[in-house]
Amino acid sequence: MTLNFRRATASDIPAMSAIRLSVRENALSDPGRITRQMYEDHLEQLGRGWVCERDGAVIGFSFAAREDHSIWALFVAPGHEGLGAGKQLLLLAADWLFACGAQAVKLATAADTRADRFYQAQGWQRGAMKNDTEVAYLLAPHLRIRRAVPDDLDEMWAVFQPLLEGGDAFPFGAAFPKSTFELHWFSSQPPYVACDGGRIVGMYKMGANYPDHGAHVASATYAVARPAQGRGIGRLLVEHSLAQARREGFLAMQFNYVVGSNAAAMALYRKLGFAIAGTLPQAFRHRELGLVDAFVLHRFLEQE
Repeated sequence: MTLNFRRATASDIPAMSAIRLSVRENALSDPGRITRQMYEDHLEQLGRGWVCERDGAVIGFSFAAREDHSIWALFVAPGHEGLGAGKQLLLLAADWLFACGAQAVKLATAADTRADRFYQAQGWQRGAMKNDTEVAYLLAPHLRIRRAVPDDLDEMWAVFQPLLEGGDAFPFGAAFPKSTFELHWFSSQPPYVACDGGRIVGMYKMGANYPDHGAHVASATYAVARPAQGRGIGRLLVEHSLAQARREGFLAMQFNYVVGSNAAAMALYRKLGFAIAGTLPQAFRHRELGLVDAFVLHRFLEQE
């Protein structure tokens, strides 16, 4: 058995459409929603497509969308699963997007399906539910998130300590000692680290906001190394923490102290469904702006 992978062309559209309409998972509720023009647009203008052939017949295809750096489609014909076609089609689409300058690649698929398990097995980071049925995924090159271990302390401190010197995001000052950092990050809430190759570039800790009667609400703290900021790592960490909180049975996520002048964090949290639950007037002494407000942010966690 030989599988052949190549660029998709307009002549492949009938075969790709037939596969799209035949799949049992992520089935279209309205078959007319995906038009021939949409296939044509994603062949060149909006992205690029690939097909997998077996014995001269198209058995799978993928499309990458250039504008939002997403996998627009990935489908394998029923009866041809498990041959490696989906894995290679996914790699072709993701590698092309990274070559186009994407810092991260995203997609969405139906939750609790074979596709859901497939993307996790390929190393994609499972994020938050996009709606009632679909879960978001993100892939950053060579980036993975894992539980932190005590041996990570020095690298984690090297990420965190320069952020304190900035004086614009955390309530702790530059004199905050490493010993207290260790106590904060390795005692009460489990820490996780984002690794780019073998290097830690970000981290978060997540656990119950309060014990006992408040233990059903989670809280989290995030940090991204300054040189790694702007690559989507912060979003990846937040989405990972939301998914982890769901798995642990939390009903909501609350951030107790988000500095209002931290525009990037506030914008990200709003995009991910958080709303301002309270304002702490002039609660943060910004190094340059003086006294600024801090906010309590909250969102419920829909259970998968």
